[in-house]
Amino acid sequence: MKPNRILRASLVAGLGLASAGAWATPCDSALSSYEFYVQTGDQSGAAFIVSNHPECFAGSPSRSLMTINATSFLLFYRTMYILALRRMFLSPYAPYLVGDSGERGMAAGGTPGKWNFWSNLEQNKTRQTYMAANGFRTKNESDIFSIVIGGDYALSKDLTLGLSAAYDDGDGSGSNRSPGSTPNGIQTDGYLVAPYLSWQFARDWSLDASAGFGRGSLETTSNTDVTGSRWFAAANLNYSRWVGNWQLTGQASLMRGVEDYNDINNSATGVKFVGTDAKNTLDRFRLGAQAGYWLNGVMPYVSLTYTDDIGRKTTQFGVSGNPIGRDAFVLGAGLNFYSAKDGVTGGVGYRQEFGRNNQTNHSLMANINLRF
Repeated sequence: MKPNRILRASLVAGLGLASAGAWATPCDSALSSYEFYVQTGDQSGAAFIVSNHPECFAGSPSRSLMTINATSFLLFYRTMYILALRRMFLSPYAPYLVGDSGERGMAAGGTPGKWNFWSNLEQNKTRQTYMAANGFRTKNESDIFSIVIGGDYALSKDLTLGLSAAYDDGDGSGSNRSPGSTPNGIQTDGYLVAPYLSWQFARDWSLDASAGFGRGSLETTSNTDVTGSRWFAAANLNYSRWVGNWQLTGQASLMRGVEDYNDINNSATGVKFVGTDAKNTLDRFRLGAQAGYWLNGVMPYVSLTYTDDIGRKTTQFGVSGNPIGRDAFVLGAGLNFYSAKDGVTGGVGYRQEFGRNNQTNHSLMANINLRF
């Protein structure tokens, strides 16, 4: 047997004994083993550690998928939602009724203000479970709360520019269901800042785009922590048409999200685990449709979206494959309210993802907008 294979076997055996004796494998032990595999160039050994202990690696592809979706992509989703509400005010075909005149459209309700300020609260929960390299199931959980604020200005009836910012705070856990293993607690937080624009280039068609950057951090109950940068860029093509009191809309989106984490630290000693840095990139395509019905100031709606992770890349040493699944459907329902007279809009909504092999995700959001 080659020397590095002997060392690898000894390390894995040592980890197993430590786990059995202490009823858990702390992240610092897993990270030390991973550091060894990086230094010796053993990709399969490194992949074994990441697969069995993804909760210890902020840059593990499975965990990064959760955080990109609940931070960078969420900011884009909510910004596009707000812009859709703004277009409701601008549409001359929206069935707003004023008094008993029977007149329709914004011409009846007055010219809407050019300024719009908004805020959004959201709770996003994700659960992952898949077979790890040691033959047992790995389980990741994430519960992220986000606050988003933004403001925009209508340069013309067709062009709007704005700026949004988001703060997220999350709790979670990760564990490998091998004998004696216990969950490892995880805390995350971060922020993003993103300018955006909306262009109504035809009666029923519009284009939205945004790009943002920020920072994020992760701490575990196994005395490790890490910080990193994040950014995203995205564009969204919209179609919207009124048919009587029905509003029918469609969207096609392309998004890229990136998380770039530094080497992980031992919180107790301050020592870095060399080679544990990772940069993850997620490219996503979404195609969706929504139907809403106008009820004199409120509009309930339902939506269905297909989402496809068309590209994933990671610099995490030794890691390949996708244990979570590439595509899914997202079913949504909610209620929007509108007051053209007061310039106030808002709503609540629920989203549930289904169809992905080893992951479930759902979110609950509420928002408010003020125009003047």
